[in-house]
Amino acid sequence: MGSSIPHWAGITAASRSGGKNLNLDRLGVQVKWITKSGMKWKDLDSSFESEIKKWPAPNYIFIHLGANDLVSMKSKELIENIKCSILRIKVFAPDIRIIWSDILPRPYWHGTLRPKLVEIARKRVNCAVRSFIKTEGQYISRYPAIKASEHNLFGHDGCHLSQVGIGIFLNNIQAAIVLGVAKVFPPDK
Repeated sequence: MGSSIPHWAGITAASRSGGKNLNLDRLGVQVKWITKSGMKWKDLDSSFESEIKKWPAPNYIFIHLGANDLVSMKSKELIENIKCSILRIKVFAPDIRIIWSDILPRPYWHGTLRPKLVEIARKRVNCAVRSFIKTEGQYISRYPAIKASEHNLFGHDGCHLSQVGIGIFLNNIQAAIVLGVAKVFPPDK
């Protein structure tokens, strides 16, 4: 679930060998891409509840969301909203495994004149949510290879990933599911 990054990743995955299921069919995995460009954190709860009413609870939920909130919301408020949503998901689907996907850095943050402050907030949110996710016994997908300084990983707008960046993103999703026994992927050094 998430905003435009997983939206475009899902479209790209559908055109790659292995398709939208990321070549995980052999493991009995079906991937359902629930995305909305511009999605904000406040949209997650209602989207999840709507989906859970239509379909059986999945084994995993991969959440890549929050970047669109960083320029309009204080990091402390966003962190609290994320924690509440994670706990709410666990109430609705107690057996679900939650994979938190780090908010990615980017060369350009729309809607701010102070991108360095947004980057500090992004790191603060990721750190706090990772810590919370670990205490809840859930999973984390990190992207150490995606750096804002690597402009080839981003589209012309400096916000969305290029095809190379999407490839890294998709490989991380795939690995996080395949290596589901690892709580953090890639592992902490």
